[in-house]
Amino acid sequence: MRLPSTLLALVFTLLTPTSAVDDSFATNEESLLWGPYRPNLYLGLRPRVPNSLIAGLMWGKLVDVEKTLRHNVNMSDGMARYGWTAYDTRQGGRQIIEDIGNQIDITTEFIKHSTGQSKGDWGLRIRGIPRAGVPPDLKTTVVFYVGMEAMDACPLCKLEAHEQLGTDADTSVRAVNMDVLHPELGAASINVSISVNETGQHESTVVKTLNVTEGSLWQAKSTFLDTLKVQTKERTVPGPTDLVLRNAPGNGNMQLVQMVCHGRFQFDVLYSNPLSTRAMTSETLTSDIESVTTSFAKKFNQVFNLKPPFKTEQHLAFSENVFSNLLGGLGYFSGTAKVDTSKKAIYAETTGNFWEKSEETKKHTTPETKGPYELLTHTPSRATFPRGFLWDEGFHLLLVIEWDADLAIEVLRGWLALMDEDGWIAREQILGAEAESATPADFITQYPHIANPPTMFLVISKLIDMLNGATKYRGHPSAYLSKPETGKALITELYPLLKKHYDWFRNSQSGDVEAYSMPTANLNEGYRWRGRTPETNLASGFDDYPRAEPPDITELHLDAVCWVSVMARTLEKITLFTLSPHDALTYQSHIRGIRTNLETLHWDSKQNMYCDTIMRDDQHTYICHKGYVSLFPLLTGLMDATHPHLAVVLDLLRDPQHLWTDHGIRSLSPQDKNYGMGENYWRSPIWIHINYLLLTQLLVLARASGPHQTRCRAIYTELRANLVHTVFSSYRQTGFTWEQYNTVTGHGQRTQGFTGWTSVVVSVMAMPDLENGQGVTEVVLGYYDEAKRQAARGQTVGVGSGVFVFLFLAFLWVTRRRFAGTFRGLRRR
Repeated sequence: MRLPSTLLALVFTLLTPTSAVDDSFATNEESLLWGPYRPNLYLGLRPRVPNSLIAGLMWGKLVDVEKTLRHNVNMSDGMARYGWTAYDTRQGGRQIIEDIGNQIDITTEFIKHSTGQSKGDWGLRIRGIPRAGVPPDLKTTVVFYVGMEAMDACPLCKLEAHEQLGTDADTSVRAVNMDVLHPELGAASINVSISVNETGQHESTVVKTLNVTEGSLWQAKSTFLDTLKVQTKERTVPGPTDLVLRNAPGNGNMQLVQMVCHGRFQFDVLYSNPLSTRAMTSETLTSDIESVTTSFAKKFNQVFNLKPPFKTEQHLAFSENVFSNLLGGLGYFSGTAKVDTSKKAIYAETTGNFWEKSEETKKHTTPETKGPYELLTHTPSRATFPRGFLWDEGFHLLLVIEWDADLAIEVLRGWLALMDEDGWIAREQILGAEAESATPADFITQYPHIANPPTMFLVISKLIDMLNGATKYRGHPSAYLSKPETGKALITELYPLLKKHYDWFRNSQSGDVEAYSMPTANLNEGYRWRGRTPETNLASGFDDYPRAEPPDITELHLDAVCWVSVMARTLEKITLFTLSPHDALTYQSHIRGIRTNLETLHWDSKQNMYCDTIMRDDQHTYICHKGYVSLFPLLTGLMDATHPHLAVVLDLLRDPQHLWTDHGIRSLSPQDKNYGMGENYWRSPIWIHINYLLLTQLLVLARASGPHQTRCRAIYTELRANLVHTVFSSYRQTGFTWEQYNTVTGHGQRTQGFTGWTSVVVSVMAMPDLENGQGVTEVVLGYYDEAKRQAARGQTVGVGSGVFVFLFLAFLWVTRRRFAGTFRGLRRR
């Protein structure tokens, strides 16, 4: 029996004091201004201001600097590990880089704060420790650089360096100071302290001021090495290439500070604004580092609160690292993008062999340069994919929104701002020369007929659940969640953009349902991914997952129609939240049409599975490949506890001969002729984010009364344990999370350091432990939260009823484990 929440509310009305919402916390503009927003580098800093400052770190062996110099994150560098161990986007954190090749471990600690009327201060501490067994006098060259973008076009800009020398007998360089002036950032100073070696001497340091082209700023490694080669050629005495720059500080658009360090080293870089009310010093940097790392650990436990069997110190450290690296992969990108809009008629793909015509057209067109644009986005991999991906970012934000709702909203708004007048958003965002340099040539130009899975709608759906109290929010203080009117205004603002993208998707990816001549089918709810080529479907996100071959204009793709249902249900939720019932009726109609067509067009009763379809020889033909696509009605929430096909879909999911493995659900059945063939990208491996979607829906079904509730609970429990074990074990063995995992061994494979959607494993660890009766506890806490919400809305009841409810709640809480054990015993019998 569900307890009346109105009675429970009295407890909070009487006992919880009313407090005003604190609006004094820093705005997004202030606390998100600076950061390590160049994630393609081991350490690269910049503000969210185009054409402004960039900074970065390089290091290598002095005697072989050309081959060993580190700058861009690169899998071929052979790091034992690299990444953030504790990092908060608004405060900073700590990163550790274990560089086997250079025989040194680097720690970078970054802290930022904003006080007074300043544009923000930050501090950076760089520490190097030789690895075990390495000679203590190891010589490492360390270069910290600062560059000013577009300085030629900015007469007010300034970047000038000068040395601070010792005043006693030791006249070596004690520090390097830089004066900065920029119209957006204001005036600032940068102080680089010089490392002191074990003999008490300051390490040898030079400052080189350069005036270089724009491309040379972000290509700092090449610029540094080329400068060494040029000065070598300028020598009058022949010899090997110089290893150290010539000292020449001054005014320019690039400043290189090079130290030659012996053994251990440590130095600070302090960026200070004169308008700050709290100075950034080495002393405050030390205390802030300790404070931020401590508060991160405390906040992490509050937000995610890992559930059994993952409440161990090892799992906690692992999850903190994984989440920190997702946040540490946040990048700020600005610049132009290349878009081909020239042949819309051909790209509509309405004739046979359309892919051949599209490829031929691409050879004879010149893409337009659009923009400039700006984007703040998390990146899937700092080494391999250091740019924005539309469907990846949805999964990233599902995790981020729990930690920092306003950060997630800021990123989401940035993506929606890139929407064109038709509602299209490019699936990859390659903004500016630096991002373009890290992107294969074939992927730079974007095409406005190409869609991508609209995972941002999953984030919006979760946001609305937080706004209406259905989901508890424990993250950073939020301007949007603190007051109902603020959150409602946000959703009202976003709704037209989300609707425009929805309408664009439905129109641009529409399928020819009429060709099937099925009277019971809904003619409007069939979809086909555009941009298909033989063996490939990049738009779907499942690049090489088997489809109909050759591609055909009559294809209807199961996953596409399921994604439309995700969008429609999210928009329906928005309209109900904003009290727009007329619009809600429209989306409800679309959803009914989708459900009709899932059964009419996509369900193959002979194979007992959902499939893609195609018209062949005037016959409705099913294209069935048992794998992730087959599960889409389940993993997108279209199958409730009483769905007639739920049992057979669960059979497919749990069958070891098809999709079930001890390491997670694989992407394709071994009995499929395409299993493991070709590139084998989506033709066998285990992908964590798809398993996460499955777990999310299995949890819903495990909590819902129905004929398969017990089975869903068992599959959920086993899959959750398997999945975490897979990612955790591989991380312990290799030091990294991976893009995908092997179905036989569970080992990580393909992209090393894939810190994007693999990080949803943190959410998996935070999911409830149904095996130990946690579901019972959560039901009680659900009543508790509902009562609290009603109390906040001012609902009251009699005092006697409130006391009764309070005592009954206490009884339930104290005896919760006994109830859980009883329920488990009944389930076993």
